[in-house]
Amino acid sequence: MSELFSAVIALSVGGILPIVILSYCLVKRSYVKAFLLGVLTFIIFQLVLRLPLLQFLSKNSLEFNLFQTMHPIVYLLFLAFTAGLFEEVGRYVMMNYCLKAYASFQTAVFFGLGHGGIEAFLFLGMNALIYLISPVHPEIATSDFLWGSLERIIAITFHVELSIIVMKSVEEQKLHYLWFAIVLHGLIDSVIAIAQYSGSLSLILTESLFGIIVIGLGFYVRKLKKEWSVLK
Repeated sequence: MSELFSAVIALSVGGILPIVILSYCLVKRSYVKAFLLGVLTFIIFQLVLRLPLLQFLSKNSLEFNLFQTMHPIVYLLFLAFTAGLFEEVGRYVMMNYCLKAYASFQTAVFFGLGHGGIEAFLFLGMNALIYLISPVHPEIATSDFLWGSLERIIAITFHVELSIIVMKSVEEQKLHYLWFAIVLHGLIDSVIAIAQYSGSLSLILTESLFGIIVIGLGFYVRKLKKEWSVLK
């Protein structure tokens, strides 16, 4: 398979798919707000708040830089759990203040599609688009785009599942669902980051593990759907 074709697949997953989902919402005139709030959640709580804070610490704190260098595994855990904290609290805040009146399983699904979709666009779709329109193609292995596409599909599914869990927290006003989402997000990010850092697992095994966890979580999410008090 050529690099060009793999880049087209990556663009389809990371660029075209989110646009198709948004277009569906616009045509059906439903869940547009949920989708766009999912997009905003990632932008605000990850790109505007968390990442600039980490960059500020890296540039201005000697202790923080020493911590990164001397304790790389602990630092990876720190990154993973701060990602979980910022993104899941962000989900909760957006849902609680903007979607509480529309709390439903379906609303949570489209919120997660927006959250995962913008992440896929920024991390995969943009790179694929730049590759395709660039007059000089950089050296990129075909597998990079293909594995990236698979990872984004799994990640989008994961964001949908997390959004359902957090929406359950909003609907029932029970914070243990939120804490579960934070810890789960942090643990999965930790496993993937440490496996890639240490080289203890191949890319195939790492993505397989991620996929298995997401599939397993799907059974729990189905249980939540059956327990949902009101579907709107």
